[in-house]
Amino acid sequence: MTQEAKGQEPENKTGGNYRQTGFGKDGMYVEGDYINNPEQPRHVPAPLWKELQRKLIGWLDRDQYAASCIRKQLLVEVKREVTTRLQDSLHQDQLEMNLYLELPMEESKGAVERDQRQKVIPLLPQTSALEVFERPDVQGRLLILGEPGSGKTTTLLRLAEDLVRQAEQNHAAPIPIIFELSAWKNDQQPLDQWLVAQLKDNYSIDEKISQQWLKHHQLLPLLDGLDELGIPRQRLCITKINQFLKQDIERRGVVCCRLEEYKDGDSKLDKLNGAYCLQSPKDVQIQEYLQRLDKQELWQVLSRNAQMRQLADKPLFLNVMVTAYQGQPITNEAQLWSAYVEERLTLPLDQQKYPKGVPYGDEDTRHWLTYLARQLVADSTTEFLIENMQSYWLKKGGERLAFRLILGWIIGLSFWLIIGLSFGLIIGLSFGIISGLFGLIYGLFLYNFKYYKLNVEAFAISLFGLKYGLKYGLKYGLKYGLKYGLKYGLFGLLIGLGGVISGLRFELIDSLKDGLIYGLIYGLIYGLIGGLIFGLKTERKAKVKPNQGIKESLKTTFIIALFAFPAAALIDPLVSILTGANLDLTSALRTGLFVGLVSALVTGGQDWIRHLTLRLILWQRGAIPWNYARFLSYAA
Repeated sequence: MTQEAKGQEPENKTGGNYRQTGFGKDGMYVEGDYINNPEQPRHVPAPLWKELQRKLIGWLDRDQYAASCIRKQLLVEVKREVTTRLQDSLHQDQLEMNLYLELPMEESKGAVERDQRQKVIPLLPQTSALEVFERPDVQGRLLILGEPGSGKTTTLLRLAEDLVRQAEQNHAAPIPIIFELSAWKNDQQPLDQWLVAQLKDNYSIDEKISQQWLKHHQLLPLLDGLDELGIPRQRLCITKINQFLKQDIERRGVVCCRLEEYKDGDSKLDKLNGAYCLQSPKDVQIQEYLQRLDKQELWQVLSRNAQMRQLADKPLFLNVMVTAYQGQPITNEAQLWSAYVEERLTLPLDQQKYPKGVPYGDEDTRHWLTYLARQLVADSTTEFLIENMQSYWLKKGGERLAFRLILGWIIGLSFWLIIGLSFGLIIGLSFGIISGLFGLIYGLFLYNFKYYKLNVEAFAISLFGLKYGLKYGLKYGLKYGLKYGLKYGLFGLLIGLGGVISGLRFELIDSLKDGLIYGLIYGLIYGLIGGLIFGLKTERKAKVKPNQGIKESLKTTFIIALFAFPAAALIDPLVSILTGANLDLTSALRTGLFVGLVSALVTGGQDWIRHLTLRLILWQRGAIPWNYARFLSYAA
């Protein structure tokens, strides 16, 4: 073997869950990252030293590896989301607007106060958003402006698609994520905190990981819908965006807004480097576009009908015309959308899904979709999830009163059933009256018609989750068990002193000991329950099916009860072992059943009850169908 061959070390791996690691003469390489390494200790054999190095790298690199796995999962989810939204917005079964119709743009420096001369520079129609984004004078800080229907969101999606492709090919490239600014509810919340919260809500990304990604520029926020906030809140949001970009000169980002609303708001996004406004297509572009789609007869109509030609200035409406126009005159937006709906309702159905024919009448379909559209407009959002239906959708007066009564009655009845099943019907009947009154008081006086988010944390049974949960459950269970054990022990000591003073025979040491034991066991058990639940949390699945969030919520409730029941049932046996008291197995099972059911009700069950009550009342009014998931699948 040559000296050169001896100097080369084969590539090693720290294990199936760690990054590739190699060793050089003076240091280590972890996926290309060089880590300086001190000289090998003379008293440690070379094989053992290398094994220690591998263990050390694996131990130090666990968090980074976990973040890398989450990054890959997030990139897959973002790609799916962008692709789905592009398909939905462009109806790719018929045409691809942004590929056939090249949208012209103009560069307007004045919109971001980078040039007081209000310079406007026309760009070539075939200029892509990515080319604009990567220009040296823009450097990844871009404002996209345009009229309603001009293709702003489509342009943003195309940009996101290109940036996702870059992130797939280059691990160092940031992940582009589209954030809907309509979800920005707290006007005083800094933008970085809001982004972290959105990543937690929408993708279940741990807050610490999101913060690190933002710090190291691994996320590229694409902010859509600035105009949907209204002028006063739009100004506040612009201030937060400017502050966010000012904090770090290397941060990049894109903002989308309607041109008129941006001008009316007066405030400028002065930390962006370029503003680009989408322009209406020219006659030649529209004609060539329709010719490629074999829709030449529509161009003849547009040439003769000035009102339809004016509507066609907006690419969205032109796209709708291609689908909806069947020879009827169209003079305004209302007629255009009416024709579009009629055309969509006549599309052939999938016979495998609907063997009995059309499941809903046209009038019902229009009514339910109109109601949903009005709620989305009122909430300033463009995305609808069934689990995000809100109780303030109910009309004030009778509907809200009925909601309060039904919700309070069901919660009270639930507690009565839990107590009755756990401790017997006689005790349950006694507490049932109290529970019923409490439920009615909660429903009538304590419930607030505000925004609620359904608990849809996902859980998965895994050895890693069990190990992680047990580790932290024991750690914090012992910590709080000792804390509350001392508290209850001192309480027991006071009881013992009171017994001595009153002449009763209480042993002071026994009182202190029993209090410590009970507090320690209760703290340990509940620490284990919380640790297991926390350890078994997993990344939320992409919501690609209607009602998926509701099913995840029910699954969460069941898993919490599943772990809380046996953990709580261990309390009495442990106390019996440590104190020498007689064991009552029935009492232990009752305690476990009670804790399991109450934990399920408090953590996720009450959210599910609230959601079901809301849907019941809206269905009774005729605002929604009973099987909302089936209807949305049909309407899509």
